[in-house]
Amino acid sequence: MSPWLIAIACASGAALIAAASIWLRLRWPLAILSLLLAAIATQLFFATRGQNGFHDLAALRAQMFTVLPALGGTALALIVSERFLRRYPWQSLPGVLTLLGLAAAVGMSGWTMLL
Repeated sequence: MSPWLIAIACASGAALIAAASIWLRLRWPLAILSLLLAAIATQLFFATRGQNGFHDLAALRAQMFTVLPALGGTALALIVSERFLRRYPWQSLPGVLTLLGLAAAVGMSGWTMLL
């Protein structure tokens, strides 16, 4: 399967989950999505960093074609939803978890790309 198809599927799936969560006023699906992205980005960071100087370049490629498109799709859905649909309640517990998860995922993805 082409990695570009996987990237499109990740971006569109994350965008769909984010937009549908905001449109239906569900708070936890977006929070769970962001925490899962953070967990995946962290695992791929540790795999890319490797042990004893051996770096897993497949994990770097997986980061580029799964986590980064999913973060882009989530960001696009959040921007469009804030502009045209509804505002997401960032002050609630799921909102804080969403922010923390997205920040961790962006940080780990960026750190992975710097390796």
